[in-house]
Amino acid sequence: MGRLGPYWDFLAVLLIALASMPAAWLSPRTVVVVRNPGLIDDNWHLDAVFKASRGIWVGRDVAFTHGPLFQWLSSVPGRSMGVSMGGIYPTWDTVPLWCAVLFGFLTLRLLLPEQRPWKRFLLLLLLCIFWGPSLRTTFAVLAFAVFLRGWYAVAEGRVKAYAFGCVAALLCATAFLVAADQGMYVLAALLIAFAAVAIDNRRAIHGVSRFLLALVSIVVCSAVLVVVINSIFAKPFDFRFWRDSFAQVSVYRWATAFHMTTAGAVHLFGTLIAGAVIFLLRATTRQSGKSAIVQRTGFLLGGFVFGLVMMQSGLVRADTGHIVSACFAMVFLAGAILFSFDSPNVSMAAVTVALLCSVFFGEAAFQPSSLTHLYAELRNPLTDCPAGFTEFDRACYAPAFTGMLQSAADYLQQHSGANDSIVVFPYQTMFGIASRRNVAGGLMQPYTASGVELSQLEIAGLERAPAPTGLYLPDPDLSHWSNSEIASWRNLDLSLPVDGVANFTRTPEVWFWLLHHYRSEQQLSPGVFGLRRDDSRASRISMQSQPLGLAAQTYPITERSSTVDLGTPNWPSNADFLRLRLTVRYGALWKLRKPERMQIEITRADGSQTLQWFVLPPNVSTEVWFYPWSSPDLVHYFDADESHWRLSPRSTITRLRLVATPLDWVSQTPDAITLESADAVRLTMLPQ
Repeated sequence: MGRLGPYWDFLAVLLIALASMPAAWLSPRTVVVVRNPGLIDDNWHLDAVFKASRGIWVGRDVAFTHGPLFQWLSSVPGRSMGVSMGGIYPTWDTVPLWCAVLFGFLTLRLLLPEQRPWKRFLLLLLLCIFWGPSLRTTFAVLAFAVFLRGWYAVAEGRVKAYAFGCVAALLCATAFLVAADQGMYVLAALLIAFAAVAIDNRRAIHGVSRFLLALVSIVVCSAVLVVVINSIFAKPFDFRFWRDSFAQVSVYRWATAFHMTTAGAVHLFGTLIAGAVIFLLRATTRQSGKSAIVQRTGFLLGGFVFGLVMMQSGLVRADTGHIVSACFAMVFLAGAILFSFDSPNVSMAAVTVALLCSVFFGEAAFQPSSLTHLYAELRNPLTDCPAGFTEFDRACYAPAFTGMLQSAADYLQQHSGANDSIVVFPYQTMFGIASRRNVAGGLMQPYTASGVELSQLEIAGLERAPAPTGLYLPDPDLSHWSNSEIASWRNLDLSLPVDGVANFTRTPEVWFWLLHHYRSEQQLSPGVFGLRRDDSRASRISMQSQPLGLAAQTYPITERSSTVDLGTPNWPSNADFLRLRLTVRYGALWKLRKPERMQIEITRADGSQTLQWFVLPPNVSTEVWFYPWSSPDLVHYFDADESHWRLSPRSTITRLRLVATPLDWVSQTPDAITLESADAVRLTMLPQ
């Protein structure tokens, strides 16, 4: 017991693991009530575990922002008790969360080894209960702590440079297996820790050779690990995994930007200001001669810069969840500082500040009721759905949702074999596990195919596994819908524009590929249409384009909110689509901020107007496609008879204007917008 005494803070890990234990894992007979099945991320949560159960892995068979290691960890409970939708909902994040708590414990052991166990125990509980740890954020913080301690050990000759180089390379490679963006953050942590320690040891000339040897070791070991990972996923010199990972990271800033609310800005910058004050306080109160890691210049300088780098992701995807995740590193490191004071009076004051900040500014993820609720569920497991819900694959849904799932699953099973794949457009991959069929495609989520490279990756996956059947879910026309109607549609997990961008406009290449290879057969339920494979359409469908007579020119942008009048197009009466080739030019600052919101205003002869959002990569010439009519009509193009494609009346387009407005104060104003071409496109199909 005397030997275990210094490590009793590990009890916090066990308590959090117990509080987060899902009853469904311990009692596989239970069903799970899903009150809001319309969350878009639920699709990949379910699909990732189902794919793992079938031996389909991220990095080898499909690409995704989360890596194969995360997929494996998230699938452990679901696969251990038999894959089902009801089993995955409450358990997919269980093992990753436990790893996150363990990584937090290890990080505190590295940063606060000299402090009493009760301090680490309390701090870990506060971080896990109030500040929302995740595998992706805690792994990056752990890596920073390892790198910081490692660089100091190399500089002081306590660790062999080549040994540290191997460990650092292994951590970086593992980070990419967790998630592509975490790989980038861990690389940043390595460089930041190196720079900070080098500054702290700038007068120690003998440390230069050790640093150089460590850097060479990191490069050599990284090269070896890259070849090893390549061999696991493909061939030794096939860099597909790394190419796909970098492609997904590169589109994040322009393809998934989200506006920041006032509350989000207060949270983000409140954390930044509080972190800066705490780091400055520790810098001014540290005692000379102390070797504690949190008092060293390398930690104070490198830790603040690393926390700041992690926070920048919250500027881009600025919803509440992503801001909380972005702030975690700064909160963690600032918390370590508050618990690092040796003086009893100062220490108690700092701990009190941490407690108060956690209670008033954090959001409780675990409460005492979590344990009582878990105990109640284990004593009286829910084996039948409550009133108002019906069961589907151990999950209790609203009857309308269950009916939609059942009709789609029946159709897919009827027209495909057990080993066949299916296609789904745009993003409802939960139909894969519902029908026990793999969803084809090169990406885990088709809606992420923003840009030419990712679109080609998705299409290559569709071509590798020719699916005999599939589903198409068209976007609705929201122009006259109430908020309650939109909420009802969303709760059925039916298609909605992603971040305001129509799914056709976001991934037109994928849509056109499906159009050339599938025809619609029947409507299975409101908003869900069945597709059947018909490769003859590829040779029968043709595309004719006609220039609209708009001047190709560059329009300088001088204001935050700007409107560019493209003029009056020569719109043909029989056109189906609008295609623009645009280049939006930004200065270098957009890479630290995010692009503006781009829209096109379409005016018609009958006086009606629509405003359609779109995304495109900055400083790259890009084709942007629009369907200028009612979005639900897009499904008619999958009909086997061309005469059914254009059933709704269409008024001639008389004016086009581009509108560039900031999503929020973070948005970078473009320097100019260049219109290179504008065409009307008509589709025709030869009879069979």
